[in-house]
Amino acid sequence: MIRVSHDYLDPGFIADPYPYFKKIRNEMPVHWNERWRGWIVTRYEDVYAALHNDRLMADTVTPYFQAMKPQDREKYALIYDVLNNWTVFIDPPKHTRLRRLMQRAFTPRAISKMREVVEAIVTKQLDKWGSKKRIDVIDDFAYPLPASVIATMIGAPLEDVHLFHAWADTLTNLLHGGVGASDRLTRAQTAVEEFNAYLSGLYAQRLTNPRADMMSWLMEAQASDPSIRKEDVIYSCMLLLVAGHETTQNLIANTLVALLMSPDQLALLRQDERHIPTAIEEGLRYNGPAKGTMRVAASDMEIRGASIKNGDRVLLWMAAANRDPEKFASPDTFDVTRSPNPHLTFSHGIHFCMGAPLARLELEVALTHILRRFSKLELAGPVVYRPRVLTRTMEAPLLMAVA
Repeated sequence: MIRVSHDYLDPGFIADPYPYFKKIRNEMPVHWNERWRGWIVTRYEDVYAALHNDRLMADTVTPYFQAMKPQDREKYALIYDVLNNWTVFIDPPKHTRLRRLMQRAFTPRAISKMREVVEAIVTKQLDKWGSKKRIDVIDDFAYPLPASVIATMIGAPLEDVHLFHAWADTLTNLLHGGVGASDRLTRAQTAVEEFNAYLSGLYAQRLTNPRADMMSWLMEAQASDPSIRKEDVIYSCMLLLVAGHETTQNLIANTLVALLMSPDQLALLRQDERHIPTAIEEGLRYNGPAKGTMRVAASDMEIRGASIKNGDRVLLWMAAANRDPEKFASPDTFDVTRSPNPHLTFSHGIHFCMGAPLARLELEVALTHILRRFSKLELAGPVVYRPRVLTRTMEAPLLMAVA
């Protein structure tokens, strides 16, 4: 067994993980990381197969909580109840039931209806840039756009978006392997309690005043299916408010930066907007919002000759797979015309991201309007990434000169 103790919060890795991914993909594509206490998988073929392997469980939450002291399990029971009902952390048959419940919000027809909403929010945000010579890509656009879209979709007031952002940031810092205070779990518990109380208030309003929003749709399904709990409705909305704006925020910022750092590719998009769909896929592949995802082995197995034991943690580096030269020609080149582009950024198999069509729509509308309205786009400050293991999240301010 190859054993290493590489630190996934090392500043060099956080700034640019791709040279490291290239090295381990070539030299030890499947290995045990002592520091992380789990198996690391990096090649496209292996990551793809693992995402389809029903013996690799998405429920990484239960083992974590089972290892706690009894008093801590009681203290953080609400966090466990919430996460154990998020589709990203559960497996069939529960996963099948809850995913079916949420799927209505992401049908092609539902996404098509959201285009007008996205267009209006993008226009409003770009209007705010006004006569500014520099804007903060994060705070002036990449954060408020998806946060406002997902809040509108669920039926939450836009003036409360700042609350969702604070709660989501606290939760994602815990879930995505961030750094910070030793009381991260306690702070996450507080965030979940406040989030739960807020959404319970919206739920109570919908009981007497249903609307044409996702919470009302979920409540309709609950009324006709006794297996669906009030908590299923509330926790599903919580998941969308957390995942729906954080991931898309990263996608918008990371793709814009990739374009700004590749002037020839930016010029291609200006010359022909028909390249925008392939540019979005390339942004997802080249420096997507997520680096990896975790699984737990449900039985003994082998991956590329490595003996994985029942209960072992497995980290699938999708970002490493997305630059595997066995799958992608010139993988370290940002090419907005790349096609086909079978990246794994949105996962694959039964846990493929339901919100992928909405994220693509938001970035498509954003790029189209930004390129049409501004003839000059340049980075005007450093690009700094937040210290998180699983995501590629840029720090604000991310300054861009516009004209």
